[in-house]
Amino acid sequence: MRIGIVYYHNRNNWLFRELERAIRENGCEAIYIPVRSITSNIMEEESLASGSLKLIDEVNAILLRTFGFGTTDQITFRVSFFEHLELCGIPVINSSYAFRRAKDKYATLYTLKKAGIRVPRTIVTESLNAAVRAVRTFGSVVIKPLIGARGLGVIHTDNFDLAYRVLKSLYTLGLVLYVQEYVEKPNRDIRAFVVGDEVVASMYRYPPPGEWKTNISIGGRAEAVKLEEELEELAIKAAKAIGLDYAGVDIIETSEGPMIIEVNAAPSWHGLQKVSKVDIADKIIKLVISKIKK
Repeated sequence: MRIGIVYYHNRNNWLFRELERAIRENGCEAIYIPVRSITSNIMEEESLASGSLKLIDEVNAILLRTFGFGTTDQITFRVSFFEHLELCGIPVINSSYAFRRAKDKYATLYTLKKAGIRVPRTIVTESLNAAVRAVRTFGSVVIKPLIGARGLGVIHTDNFDLAYRVLKSLYTLGLVLYVQEYVEKPNRDIRAFVVGDEVVASMYRYPPPGEWKTNISIGGRAEAVKLEEELEELAIKAAKAIGLDYAGVDIIETSEGPMIIEVNAAPSWHGLQKVSKVDIADKIIKLVISKIKK
C-alpha cells in the first residue's frame, strides 16, 4: 500500500521522518505530495494528479498535513481537490473540510459550542467598534489571528489602549478581528492527543519564565499526565465534533470546569512523545491503514 503525505514547502523535518518510518514499519510505502503540484482533470474519466503521479490509481490513502499558504483561490482549490479525492474513494486523513474547519478558529469554536462543549467567550468581527466594545466587556483579552499555529501572533493584554492599538492596526490591514476573553487557569494547560476513539497520550504544558503561552515550540515545558476519564471523553468528543480522525486538543482547567481552547488538525508531537514515550506516528499510520481496509 502507498500512503501519500501532503506538504507545502519543507518535507525534511522530524515529523515527516517519523511518519515515513511508521509507514515503512507497517509494510507500506510513503509518497510525498507537494501541494502546489496538484492537478484535477474533469473529463469523461476523472484524473487527479500530483505531477506525473495519478493519485486515484497509485495512492491508497492521503495524510493531509497542510493546505500551505496562498491566495483565496489557491486555498479554495486545494480544499476542494482533497474533497474530490475523498469523493473518488481515496481516504484523506484528516478529511478536507474537517481540516479546514479546524484551521479556522471561528469555525472551531462555534462547532464545539453547538456540540455542547464549553469554550471561551469570543467576538469575531470586521467591525472595529464591535471589537473595542468586546475589550471593554471582557477586560483582560486574548487577540488572535483567525488562522494561525504554534501561538504565533497571539497577544494577551488587560491594557485597553494597547488592545485598541493592536485592533486598529489589524483593522487597517483588512484582517478579521478575533477577541477572546482571557480565562483564569492554573499556570498550565493540557494537550490531549486523540487518535480514533482514544486519547493515546497527553501532557501538561507549562509556559517558559516570563511568558503566558505554553506552546512547546516557544520553550514551554511538557510533563506527561494520565487524564481523568472525564477529560479524555471531552477531548474525544471535541475531535469528533470537528470531524477529525486524529487531533491535538487543548484544554484549560477553569473554576467552572474544563474548557476547550483549540482543536488542531495537524498537531506536532515531538514534545509529547519525549515525555510520554508513545509511538504516536505508529498510532496515526495504523489508523490510516484501517481506513484503507474499510
